[in-house]
Amino acid sequence: MDPNEIEDTSDWLGSPSRLETVQHYASMLEEDVQALKRELRAAKENITGLIQMNDQLSADLERKRIWMANLEAETTDQLAKIQSLSRVVDQKDMKIRELEALKLNHRR
Repeated sequence: MDPNEIEDTSDWLGSPSRLETVQHYASMLEEDVQALKRELRAAKENITGLIQMNDQLSADLERKRIWMANLEAETTDQLAKIQSLSRVVDQKDMKIRELEALKLNHRR
């Protein structure tokens, strides 16, 4: 395009000068930078909150694992006692049957 064909609007009333246009653009960029800084600050606060929540949940998980391990150990102990008592009951029943058999044999 021929430079003479471009309309020069610099002398129009109310048209911003090149300097005013650059200053306005710089002002808009500064506002954008400030908005991004606010968003970044908020994101950092969110991340900090998420890290704290994660730490709390990790601690809770560890406590629950310890609790479960204790329950498992307690359950194993109780199961061993039940099995031992069951063997004793079985032995008692066997002795009762033997004694009843002996008693029947003596009566004959």
